[in-house]
Amino acid sequence: MTQEKTHRPDKETSNLGGIYCENSTWLPEDDALAERLGLPRISKIPDRGSVLIVSEKGLSLLSMDDQGMAMRVGVDFTSGDWQRRIASVRRERIIRAMGRKADRTTTIIDATGGLGRDAFLLAAAGFQVQVVERNPLLAALLEDGLLRAGESRFTRDISARISLTCGDACHYLERQQQRAGIVYLDPLFPAQKKSAKVKKELQVIREIAAGDDDPTRLFAAALKGATERVVVKRPQHGPWLDDRPPSYCVSGKIVRFDIYLLNIKNR
Repeated sequence: MTQEKTHRPDKETSNLGGIYCENSTWLPEDDALAERLGLPRISKIPDRGSVLIVSEKGLSLLSMDDQGMAMRVGVDFTSGDWQRRIASVRRERIIRAMGRKADRTTTIIDATGGLGRDAFLLAAAGFQVQVVERNPLLAALLEDGLLRAGESRFTRDISARISLTCGDACHYLERQQQRAGIVYLDPLFPAQKKSAKVKKELQVIREIAAGDDDPTRLFAAALKGATERVVVKRPQHGPWLDDRPPSYCVSGKIVRFDIYLLNIKNR
């Protein structure tokens, strides 16, 4: 993972209780992770709040609510569910939103990486994907998931098509030497009609990433940073981002993808 030198993790991880190791001993890479994220090592999981957990199964975030209910969030692209999605990836609406002319030579910048699910689908369809995630904790969880995906014969080729940068997406888009064909945005929005597990997971992500990005500023940078189109994920009945009507939409039951085709008139 590439990390911008000007990006400091202190603020984004200050609400975490620390990093806890479930393994018998701390490994050098565990210490390096704690130092990189600015987290203290702890020997016991607290009853409330959130902690980062290192285990043989990978990196995960454990969040305890006021009722003592636990939610554990991690990234695993090698599960059976992912195998099924990969097998039918061309049916995914997000792939259709990239356009018929997009092919394996097309580079896509996912400027709101999160836990990388959309980026992994794009890479599974054969695209080269550059993921930018501002929040260092989310970036660490995604990096761990990509590393483990790279160790599986079923997903190693997909993982190899993804590069990850921890930093500000606006700065990244402004400084790219060669503009990408497509920029993809998934601003956080209220979850609707999702399973209880997904709702809790999104709530944890929102608590981590709250206030990280200005969608309007990021949208403007995306329009300048892409050569072909900008694709924005929105709630099915939600407003257009920055009140700007798209060229067309690819809609599903819960979400839609607003596509902004780029030319002189709509830049």
